[in-house]
Amino acid sequence: VPGELDSFADEVMDGVWALCEETSWVWPAHDFRVLDARRGLLPDPGAPTLDLGAATTAVLLALADAIAGDALDARDPLLRRRLRGEVWTRVLGPYLERSAWGWYDGSTAKLNNWNPWVHSDLLLATALTVEDRASRAALVSKIVRGLDHYLAARPADGGCDEGPHYWWRAGGSLFECLELLTSLLGTGEALFAEPLIRATARYPLLMHVGDGWSVSFADGPARLREAAPAVLYRYGRRTGQADVAAHARALRGAADPVLPEDATPYDLWRVLGALLDPEWRAADEAAFPYPGQGWLPGTQVLVARETRGTARGLLLAAKGGHNDESHNHNDVGSFLVAVDARPLIIDVGVGTYRRETFGPERYGIWSMTSAYHNVPEVNGHGQPPGREFAAREARAELGPGRSALTLDLAGAYPQRAGLRAWERTSALVRGEEPRVEIRDTWRLDAAPRRLVWHLLLGGEVTVPGAGRALVRAPQGRGLALAWDGAAFGAEVETVVLDDPAFTRVWGEAVYRLVLTARAPGAEGTHVLTARAVG
Repeated sequence: VPGELDSFADEVMDGVWALCEETSWVWPAHDFRVLDARRGLLPDPGAPTLDLGAATTAVLLALADAIAGDALDARDPLLRRRLRGEVWTRVLGPYLERSAWGWYDGSTAKLNNWNPWVHSDLLLATALTVEDRASRAALVSKIVRGLDHYLAARPADGGCDEGPHYWWRAGGSLFECLELLTSLLGTGEALFAEPLIRATARYPLLMHVGDGWSVSFADGPARLREAAPAVLYRYGRRTGQADVAAHARALRGAADPVLPEDATPYDLWRVLGALLDPEWRAADEAAFPYPGQGWLPGTQVLVARETRGTARGLLLAAKGGHNDESHNHNDVGSFLVAVDARPLIIDVGVGTYRRETFGPERYGIWSMTSAYHNVPEVNGHGQPPGREFAAREARAELGPGRSALTLDLAGAYPQRAGLRAWERTSALVRGEEPRVEIRDTWRLDAAPRRLVWHLLLGGEVTVPGAGRALVRAPQGRGLALAWDGAAFGAEVETVVLDDPAFTRVWGEAVYRLVLTARAPGAEGTHVLTARAVG
């Protein structure tokens, strides 16, 4: 509304000019020159890096141009010309002219959420600020090729090895790219019928635990810091998947359909998308679908519930994969167990990002190591990082009475650990005695000096007797654990948390249950069972 724009045009003008005056839009942790101390300490405006920060700033300015451009012109036409010039010089021009972007084709970095996130911003900035037809065509063509690189690297199951938190900037941003491309090019709806595109939309459903909790492998937190239900709602609608749209509406709950909650990052494009979608704003309340089970063979993740359609009861999530995934933790074969939507056998997630998180010191951070995941330690050896350290012979069982994932974990350990084979079956058993069973069967070169199982737990732990432990939830039912107490001793360690990224989710502490074989043999079997109690 022109009259309303006039009332805040001065503030928009000040904000646009301030952004144009910044030396760099790149987040410091991403600037190529700053990261290499041999090249200097300050960003070079003559050789801008194209990262998430630069792309999101470009699209913010492009939206300001589209919404308030005429009002800005009425004050001073220079501002709009400056805005478009800076977007071209800092972002769109370097993208078109240079090829040294590892996130574009995977040449020097893993293809992860950066590719669709940056491309979604580039595409909208192109549509809103570039008038030259040849330049627009060249940009759109390169963006499409970049998205082809990303799609070619995706598993057919639609999984996201970065976890559900990052899906909103991986699968979610991919959808925004496709939505905008079909609008710009008039290509119709056939793209949204592609199996990979449909499967990608379903990932958030499978990974949802309930009550704000998610399956939390890799760096993603167990309680999401960011979600965009309106994006997922449109994704479900465009792919003709009513349960995806219902999940999105359930995520919204009683919140405002347009404005994000205070703790959620503000994304103007996503806010406008929700605002301009009357069906989303008027959508009736919906219940979470809670799929009963699902297996992602390419991502090697299994999730199973005790009862489909409800968060009550046991939930098991188990993974295979390898130790060079995006935002990787050394966690091949790890598993999670929740009771009534509360995770109690857990992955603690990731602390506040710092320099070491993405450097060679990454695996010196305790939460990244296999010692703080639910996997064995053999002869004093945990799992190292690297693509070669991977699960073998993954196979899933999906039935009405039992869901299970079986893996050979031997390949996830160094040769000096002495493993010939380590078969782990993580199973959810339904019926009159619902339970989770973790069965490990191993064969080593010789009897090991030391054999240890680690379990990271999200509630206070007591050990009332040999072969038994009770994990208490802050509220509601807990988890009773059982194992062969004659063969394995148990100790409980308190892991004190002081990083806000952890305490926001878990409070002041989590606990590690350490099961140690008393007289381990070269061959053997260990069974851990977990039942809901209380």
